[in-house]
Amino acid sequence: MTGDYNSEDKSIMKISAQAKNKSRLQELIDFVKISGYKKVGVANCKGVQKYADRFVALLRKSGLEVFAVNCRESGLDACQICEDMHGPCCDPVSQAGYLNEMKTDFNINFGLCLGHGLLFQKYSKAPVTTFLVKDFAHNHNVMDYLTEENND
Repeated sequence: MTGDYNSEDKSIMKISAQAKNKSRLQELIDFVKISGYKKVGVANCKGVQKYADRFVALLRKSGLEVFAVNCRESGLDACQICEDMHGPCCDPVSQAGYLNEMKTDFNINFGLCLGHGLLFQKYSKAPVTTFLVKDFAHNHNVMDYLTEENND
């Protein structure tokens, strides 16, 4: 069984092939530039803010126009999601909304929680890729799950 690729899908596959065999960061930068994207959005978890700030700085240093928003910037109170919860709450829908308002061409999920990342991707008008998968138990290295000594 093979996929049924339209011309846009084929273009993405071709650009991906041109940008591969580098670090994930350089592959991402090359993909964005080859694709002709001008405005890049970064939606990050507040818990990985110091890494997100460094990531955004590296993207900007490469010449990209970057708009960044963390999950708590909207000021959403958790009681608006669930009456049993209180205090600041992550708001991936607002993150997508902000980046949509900025008219980003391409967005990056940087360490959002699993469900939050799904909502961010659902409401983002621009294509989304994930750069960092948040995993505090393994210092954000999900490959630790796949090592032989951790398979029990």
